[in-house]
Amino acid sequence: MTRSEYTLGPDSTPQSDVPKGTIEKRCLTDSRCYPGTSHDYWIYVPHQYRDAEAACVMFFQDGDAYVDLEGSVRVPTVFDNLIDKQEMPTCVGVFVNPASLEEQFDQRSSEYCPLTDTYARFLLEEISVDVAKEVSLVGDREGRAICGMSDGGLCAFNAAWHRTDAISKVVSHIGSYTRLHQGSDYPYLIRNTRGDPKPIRVFLQDGENDINITEGNWTLANLAMASALMYARYDYRFDQGTGGHDLVHAGAIFPDTLRWLWRDFPGVRRDPAHPTLDSLVGEWEIVVNYFGDLRRSMLRIERSTDGLSGSLRNDDDGELEILAISFDDEILSYTFVSPPSQKSWAKGTHNTMNTWLKVFGDSLEGALSMSEDIPMDLLVRGHRIH
Repeated sequence: MTRSEYTLGPDSTPQSDVPKGTIEKRCLTDSRCYPGTSHDYWIYVPHQYRDAEAACVMFFQDGDAYVDLEGSVRVPTVFDNLIDKQEMPTCVGVFVNPASLEEQFDQRSSEYCPLTDTYARFLLEEISVDVAKEVSLVGDREGRAICGMSDGGLCAFNAAWHRTDAISKVVSHIGSYTRLHQGSDYPYLIRNTRGDPKPIRVFLQDGENDINITEGNWTLANLAMASALMYARYDYRFDQGTGGHDLVHAGAIFPDTLRWLWRDFPGVRRDPAHPTLDSLVGEWEIVVNYFGDLRRSMLRIERSTDGLSGSLRNDDDGELEILAISFDDEILSYTFVSPPSQKSWAKGTHNTMNTWLKVFGDSLEGALSMSEDIPMDLLVRGHRIH
């Protein structure tokens, strides 16, 4: 898909039969986290909001770009349409601009880039308190999400990373996981949580033509983030397109991004395309990349009284014994007895091999691991045969 093919669909366009929320501009001038600054922000309140029931909330950095009804993303319009269809919960949008001290946005980098909890505290202890004077917001982490672009995307991830107790969902557009000892540290930090990933859901978007400067290559940095999130087994999705450092691609996919982000929230209608146990039944070709040597197996999945059962076969070893197979949300996992040919795949022999695969319609992508002593992943891809 070329950049010109990224277009806004009906969910990003006002619909005559869909009620519209309200948008009000505010200014916070007495910040304790950032003394001497002022922050413009906007509050979107959906038509469905009622005082008696607290609403979810989603924060946006570089708020004026996201709240713009003629911009690339048009968040209020998307919220109107998806809330009306119950494809996301009743959700207040809070669109915060970076601070101004001497000139507009001159505090952006100092707010968005440091790997601390200061900006998260600013949102939770100052902006949220200000918003709560007008609308009632949920107090639990599952009802809070955050989104941003470029340095604001880094900021969004950073806020959730430091405050998993308060924010559970992240959308990062063209995120700045660059600059030594700032965003560039995150792939390593994420990898070190393998075995105990933080309880956050992360959507990453970037383009193969994003910027490349002294401080880093944004495309490679987002690829490194996606690889790290897979390695540590996070609930994540990465959509890499052909765009550059803008919100055109992000806007085109934003309705689907929100459906994925809020997919299991109480009261939200599940996307019919979301994988289920029944949708996994059939035969799949599994391709494991052993350091450039592609090994193919055939995985057959059937329904059983306990959920799923499976059989696995390859040309080198014949039938392989599957010890366990399970499906949870988007993740297909199975463990099988290491085949005889495994001795040539890596140093030493391990009794079992574990596969972790994200399901996308008729495709699978994930990793195979052979040992938790020195955790190492091999890339796995698959597609449905029957």
